[in-house]
Amino acid sequence: MNKNQWLKILFYVNVVIVGLVIGYKIYLNFSQPEFEVVHSEQVASISSRLQGDSDYQFAVLGNINNSIGIFEQRIIPELNQADIDFVVSAGNAVSGGGEDKYRALYGSLSHLNKPYLLTFGDNEYDEFGSFRYYEHFGPHFFSFVADSTRFIFLDSTGKTPWQWQLRWLTDILRADESKHRFIFVSHPPVQPKNETLFATEDDFLQPLGFRSGLLQLVEQHSVDAVFSSHLSIYDKVMYKGTPFYITGGAGGLVLNHDNSFYHYLMVHVTDAGIEVNVNEL
Repeated sequence: MNKNQWLKILFYVNVVIVGLVIGYKIYLNFSQPEFEVVHSEQVASISSRLQGDSDYQFAVLGNINNSIGIFEQRIIPELNQADIDFVVSAGNAVSGGGEDKYRALYGSLSHLNKPYLLTFGDNEYDEFGSFRYYEHFGPHFFSFVADSTRFIFLDSTGKTPWQWQLRWLTDILRADESKHRFIFVSHPPVQPKNETLFATEDDFLQPLGFRSGLLQLVEQHSVDAVFSSHLSIYDKVMYKGTPFYITGGAGGLVLNHDNSFYHYLMVHVTDAGIEVNVNEL
């Protein structure tokens, strides 16, 4: 068999492989979803776990990026053994918004024996992922109360108008009588304490009207903590009495220096207040 014949065979093999990949993508996009509105059952489970319990713990992590080696194989086993009630992704749990990425994430989360919630971030929005997130998990921004704590999830991607979110959040906080309040928003509203390599202004909550409006509401309504991801670092900044955390070390690329490493946060809530600890891998 001469060289031209081998090249022709390789060409047709590549065509078949590309065709199979495209066909699989089409199948994923048009086949019946295997999971729908997951957050509804997760919120119910969290509410049940916290009922009548003023002392509880939960984990917060960010930038999972569909990680197998770090998230599925290392972090999930630790979370399953930990004395926590639930887990929150602060954003970018998927590496992209494709249907295959959402199904892969759901497969990883099936190994977790705790309830979980996902913050809507840039990666969830990417590749027309917003409708997949909505179909598989639920609204892009939402809030619920579990016992004496209110949990608030915001959309920082631009998919939902920020003016509408601020009005919605203002109404919620004015009427809220919860003892504790936590906000999760993928893009950090404040600059980190330490300089971050490669970070640009777009890596923080935009536009400035959204950022300043949120900071004002946090200051006015005694929010216990704000959690974000997006940047592949750990950072804590105190802003007018409220701690703002950036946690982006649950699977995506990290730089392995002082503030960029694989980690997740453990949040302990009691009547006396909250305590947040960093669990470094």
